[in-house]
Amino acid sequence: MLRRALLTVLVLSTSACPQDPVINLDPPGSGEGEGEGGEGGEGGEGEGEGERGSCAAISGATFGPPIALTVPRSRHTATLLDDGRVLLVGGEDDSFLPIAAVEIIDVDAGTSVAGPSLNDARYEHAAVKLADGSVVVAGGFGNGHLDTIERFDGTSWTRLDPLDAPRAGLTGLPLNDGGAIFFGGDNTVSIPTSVVVVTGDGSVTVPAGVSVGANRRLHSAVTLADGRIFVAGGFFTSAIATTTFIAADGLSAIEGPALPGARRQAMAAALPDGGALLMGGIGSGLLRDIQRLPTTAAGFTSTGILDGGRHSGRTLALGCGVVVCGGLGDDGALSSCEGVDGDGRPVSMAATLPAATFSFSFTALGDDAALMAGGSLPTGHLGEARVLRLAP
Repeated sequence: MLRRALLTVLVLSTSACPQDPVINLDPPGSGEGEGEGGEGGEGGEGEGEGERGSCAAISGATFGPPIALTVPRSRHTATLLDDGRVLLVGGEDDSFLPIAAVEIIDVDAGTSVAGPSLNDARYEHAAVKLADGSVVVAGGFGNGHLDTIERFDGTSWTRLDPLDAPRAGLTGLPLNDGGAIFFGGDNTVSIPTSVVVVTGDGSVTVPAGVSVGANRRLHSAVTLADGRIFVAGGFFTSAIATTTFIAADGLSAIEGPALPGARRQAMAAALPDGGALLMGGIGSGLLRDIQRLPTTAAGFTSTGILDGGRHSGRTLALGCGVVVCGGLGDDGALSSCEGVDGDGRPVSMAATLPAATFSFSFTALGDDAALMAGGSLPTGHLGEARVLRLAP
């Protein structure tokens, strides 16, 4: 297999700002390039610009010592198991090839050990923990785009029925009934708008009439406090500005308010009050705005700007706000982290990743800690994990 063009630079031409590099995150053979970044406003110009938030726990957060991984990897998934350990599945190795390797990190012990390998090597897949504690992995890129689904019961991997179409770059999230939903992503033929539901007993269904509302890849999605799933933006032939709400049971969906500017590869996080934040991404340029969706979902309010343009970072709601780490900016991969408080205002952070990286995993370990693991480097992949802990 040819080495992936991880650092292919596409230039976005805008009349209002310098040219911004964008890293191509598509799997080889996807059939569609990134394009010119799509339509949409620059973002970052709105209410709250220049205002700073306050969240001492996030400002004072620190990363702990490294935990060595059994395999350096990126574009993998990480899932918190019921016993507090974290399951790392698949990804891309230092030869830029899909891997079937699995490992389980014991955060308290600071160790990671190999687990049972997948049936299909894959990266850019999705993983969801079901109510019974098992983990379902779907899609991704391996020997071509994959439609296969596998389930891990703690001992071995068992194949389930396949997705309705091969998909890489798809999203997987838990449903309120203990099952999982998968959607988005693409293959060499199409970008499916349908959703696929895996029930608690492992049955795979495609609910009739349920759609994410647009052809979406490089989109953003997050589960809200009430169990609904918020899906925003993405990329088809250009960046898109539509949003969709999927019901908590995965059996219906409605259109949401339009984004203030079309974007892809933005970063989303749910807020405890039922709202959500959408940050940065790529529109007609590299964006840095922070948009807040209220509990009523009536529309977006611009609440501030990130310290710099950023897309494809990892985002988690922690403590009194949200933490955003890594991703890609004006000059390539980022090592910086920054916070956003519950009102959507930026909060400075001193903590930085061990290296400038993207496509790592970021997994909440509770309300005050998260595990980052792996990631793509300019050459090779990060072979360690670290715990980010909020200040007391």
